[in-house]
Amino acid sequence: MNWMKLRPGRPVLLGLAAAAVMLLGACGSSPASSGGTGAGSSSAAVTLNPASGRVNLTPKWSTSAACNTGYRGSAILRIIEPSGQTFSLSPANNVVTAPFSGTMLDPIGLIQNVASVPNGSTAELVVICFSGPGLTGTQDREMHTFVTFSANGFNYTTSSTAPAGFTPASPAG
Repeated sequence: MNWMKLRPGRPVLLGLAAAAVMLLGACGSSPASSGGTGAGSSSAAVTLNPASGRVNLTPKWSTSAACNTGYRGSAILRIIEPSGQTFSLSPANNVVTAPFSGTMLDPIGLIQNVASVPNGSTAELVVICFSGPGLTGTQDREMHTFVTFSANGFNYTTSSTAPAGFTPASPAG
């Protein structure tokens, strides 16, 4: 039964691997082209608080409106990576019949790193609303904001409009 013995250090590596798998599963990922009429399909907006600051902050986020009729089961905040994939920045919110809010899962700098957004670049954050609870059913990308990272990577700023020269990621899938 020698094959069952773990070498020193291996339990730590196995624990880290398990944690990484759980984190990736909790974050979720999907093509940016998923369903609905696309980000900005309503006049509503999503904002971060604080709207700018150091990348070690974990901002809160809020919407200015409820999800559109037909998509009021749940919602989530996601970032669109340069590859066109999205991943979740917040837990699911099941109360979306009025303006709603949440807190990001991680500091904005860690999100920038995981999403592979280079310093000096901009990424789009989107609120995706779902017809069912717990992110089930049909989805609709409804509200968005843009986050720009400073050239030195120390700060971020947000804007409801894309900066000049911003090119959205091509949808994955």
